[in-house]
Amino acid sequence: MATLKVLNYGDPVLRKDAEKVLKVSAKIQKLVSDMFDTMYAYNGVGLAAPQVGELKRIFVLDCSTDEEPMPRMVFINPVIIKKESAIISREGCLSFPGVYTDVKRYESVTVRYMDLKGKTQTMTAIGGTLLCRAIQHELDHLNGVLFVDHVIDRFSADQLLAEHHLPPIDPEKILVEPELDEALSGVAL
Repeated sequence: MATLKVLNYGDPVLRKDAEKVLKVSAKIQKLVSDMFDTMYAYNGVGLAAPQVGELKRIFVLDCSTDEEPMPRMVFINPVIIKKESAIISREGCLSFPGVYTDVKRYESVTVRYMDLKGKTQTMTAIGGTLLCRAIQHELDHLNGVLFVDHVIDRFSADQLLAEHHLPPIDPEKILVEPELDEALSGVAL
């Protein structure tokens, strides 16, 4: 059990695609254990392997609250197979210490993934819950996408980043998301 170093925004590893996990080996199981230790040490609800410098398609979540206890979860080689509707979500990230901003997310997603036993699972998260948003956020990390790429107000986000001594948003990385924009067209921003 170890606490790993979380890479901060600006580290080029965070922009790389992670590699598919071919086998849930003892090395992968140790990485997952260390990722949970790291996530808890940093008071996070999710952590993706690239955030600790491992370009593997793995993320871990613990979205439990006092009102809604949930088991901690491991997602290996996750793929979103269905997405619906849209919400505006206030998000932060362990790789962006102290920075929170509004982003666009799907309100419901269905994800297929492999668990720590190597079994294929499917899960649907609905209603814009923390679980639903965290799945999207952490899965993005596996594709070199960061939450600020979904930003609603780039200029306010840039100001927050500067206050936390982090680089500004790269305008070339901001995602064009017509599906989300259309679904949000009636929502006051």
